[in-house]
Amino acid sequence: MNSPETYFSVDYRSPPSGLGQIIRTSEPEKITDSEGTEVWNYTLVSYSGCGNAEDKAYVRTQYFESQEAEFEGWAGPVAGDIIKFLRSEGVTHVYDSESSYDFPELFDDQGYTTLDNWSRIMNGGLAL
Repeated sequence: MNSPETYFSVDYRSPPSGLGQIIRTSEPEKITDSEGTEVWNYTLVSYSGCGNAEDKAYVRTQYFESQEAEFEGWAGPVAGDIIKFLRSEGVTHVYDSESSYDFPELFDDQGYTTLDNWSRIMNGGLAL
């Protein structure tokens, strides 16, 4: 599969800027903001304990506040809200290089899976 037009790319950098970015392949990767600064033309998705509520390196940040997610150290407590947001943004697929190793039957050779499959992984519907 070629990369889908609108997909979510999970951020495994250390430290990550957030959970990941919504990427639209039909749009430029970077743009210049109103202050003349070059920024990523992506929507950063972050949550309490993983990224900031506003990251100036991105054109937009969608932040999910959750003391439970911050305490637990993962996105599970806000996964439903994140999935709903991704759907509302037209995301159809997810690029997740780590989960593609754990669930190879759900991913293509490039590391993409459907948003529905990734939702099942995030919500504990699949076991390792």
